[in-house]
Amino acid sequence: MSAASRAPRADAPAQGTRIHTLRTDDGVAVVVHRLGPEDGVPIILVPGTFSNHAFWLGTRGTGFARTLAERGFEAWVVDPRGHGLSQRPGPDDRWDFDDWAHNDLTAVIEAATRHRPALLVGHSAGGAAALAALAVRTRLRERVRGIVTIATPVPWLQPMRRVGAYLTLAVTRAFGRFPAPLLRLGPEDELPGVMSQWMRWNLQGRWEGNDGTDYEPLIRELKNPYLGVAGNGDRLFAPPDACRGLYEMIGSADKTFLLCGRSTGFSEDFDHTGIMIRRSARAELWPRLLEWIERRAR
Repeated sequence: MSAASRAPRADAPAQGTRIHTLRTDDGVAVVVHRLGPEDGVPIILVPGTFSNHAFWLGTRGTGFARTLAERGFEAWVVDPRGHGLSQRPGPDDRWDFDDWAHNDLTAVIEAATRHRPALLVGHSAGGAAALAALAVRTRLRERVRGIVTIATPVPWLQPMRRVGAYLTLAVTRAFGRFPAPLLRLGPEDELPGVMSQWMRWNLQGRWEGNDGTDYEPLIRELKNPYLGVAGNGDRLFAPPDACRGLYEMIGSADKTFLLCGRSTGFSEDFDHTGIMIRRSARAELWPRLLEWIERRAR
């Protein structure tokens, strides 16, 4: 899940980006915002729920994607279906989390890695979607040099389990979507299918797609280098124990868990969105992310 209340709603291309529209296998138009040298190693950046490309591009020219571009990478910032500039659902569309993983990210990874391998970076549910894409589309694994998930939990280890999950489902059904802007949780209403799936995983304790895909054993097979990042002040959406549970699920022998808080040398206990967008995060966490990415990119 995500809570990106400080990111704006996206209704126009971000300044300095190249807009690229992809068509997924099920015919949906998904937009990526590209910046940086076209011959640079691609870094695919995936926002979480309630969010869009602005989370990575920033609002004042200070987004992580721009820093990657300045370091010679080509950032590919994704607007998943139903978000940002990507296609919005019609009355008969029943899009869900599986569509993000099986269709949207598959299309982006295939496009970004035509000439060279990429790295994947996802925040919150965006990290889960990135892992799920590689879990299901095994042919894509060799095209990815590394995966970074930031504040991405194992769903059933979140504290919102039970009462919170039922309440979220009730709100989603009442509005026909999850009204994140109304609740000051982010700039984007969330797709009811995405929220329903995530809450079901909370309640059932299983990471199972609507098509019957059991993601957990497939994620345990992943051997790509992995960095899992958690905020010590993230108490609701992705507590450290829920992020560590995901880290332990990853099958890679090359994996690292980074807890961002005072107990591990940071100046504060970072919360769910502050872990990437606060000024202190730019000074303290971004250099560590860049170091890990640059090492794997080489």
